[in-house]
Amino acid sequence: MIATERQRILAVDDNEEILDLIRLTLEAEYDVVTISDPVDLYEVLDVFEPDLLILDIMMPRINGFQLIEMLRKSLGTKDLPILVLSAKNSAGEIKHGYKLGATLYLTKPFVPDRLKKNVETQFRVHPTGSRKKSAEGHTLAAQLEMTPSFRKGHLQMSHGIARKDQIIDARKRIEDKIRKDEADAEVAKRGWKG
Repeated sequence: MIATERQRILAVDDNEEILDLIRLTLEAEYDVVTISDPVDLYEVLDVFEPDLLILDIMMPRINGFQLIEMLRKSLGTKDLPILVLSAKNSAGEIKHGYKLGATLYLTKPFVPDRLKKNVETQFRVHPTGSRKKSAEGHTLAAQLEMTPSFRKGHLQMSHGIARKDQIIDARKRIEDKIRKDEADAEVAKRGWKG
């Protein structure tokens, strides 16, 4: 029996404590990947294919406003729901975020339960399932671990993603052992040694 695909959330923030809080808040219901360097966004987007992006605004090298603008111009991400989570909280900054294409703009500090409720609402308003996910199940964790972002320590994934990978690997090891035992029994039955 195959478990149904969980919705995927990608969070980008240069503050790792905020990323940990986001991941811990959402990982019971969703597959969550966090990255602490916004420059790594596109490499992770290609592998993870999120259903929702949570994005900080004030980050080094490239800010969230620039990322929203780029994402909205790209055919593959123009409709991706973007939830901004930022300490930039003036009316002008919030308006600018919406003008660029933010789906929802929340301010920091944030209450984890409120974030969870807003994410649930976003998934009701923007149903997922139309995106074809190339990496599913056991291959997702392995593919994420091969990204430069993971190797640099900028990427963390929720336990659910890694657990799926471990369950599939355990099943594969059991199936391989059964096949080997059957082959060994066939060899023994015929009286061959090898």
